[in-house]
Amino acid sequence: MKNGFFTNTGKFFMKLSPIKVIIIDDVKSYFNENMLSIASANGNVCFERYYKCDGVLLKNLVENPRDILIVDIKGTVTSDIGKDGFDIANHVFNNTNTFVATTSAHKFHLRNRSSYGDYVISERLMTPVDFCEEINIMIDKYLNQKTKIYQKIVFKLGKKLFKYGLT
Repeated sequence: MKNGFFTNTGKFFMKLSPIKVIIIDDVKSYFNENMLSIASANGNVCFERYYKCDGVLLKNLVENPRDILIVDIKGTVTSDIGKDGFDIANHVFNNTNTFVATTSAHKFHLRNRSSYGDYVISERLMTPVDFCEEINIMIDKYLNQKTKIYQKIVFKLGKKLFKYGLT
């Protein structure tokens, strides 16, 4: 590698404060393992993947908040905690500093629902490259809206050094 020093230094800085992303989606083909592994290789992002949200997971989301939550609207909630993913998004958004992104295969569910989070992923049929671009947009918005200045500087510095090392 041409600039191995910069790449390794960038990885070091990003590991100091990795971005933790949790995905709750009932369809296994969306946000699949291939997408998550490619997005993880793009920078220091840790993914957790769940197919349903129950009371235990919802409590964990509030007590141990992640940086970014991506939640599907339909089919991801047990009946004891709500009727759809908007209930999860609203609860996490109001009780933590987590960046909340909502998504649905049925775009009409997402209209006029921006009050349920910070970001709406309107296109579900994504390639791994498209997903990486969406994650990068969410990370930038998260860093600008919800992090402390030192976290922002450390992660962005690491990302820039990592990219410089690849060129």
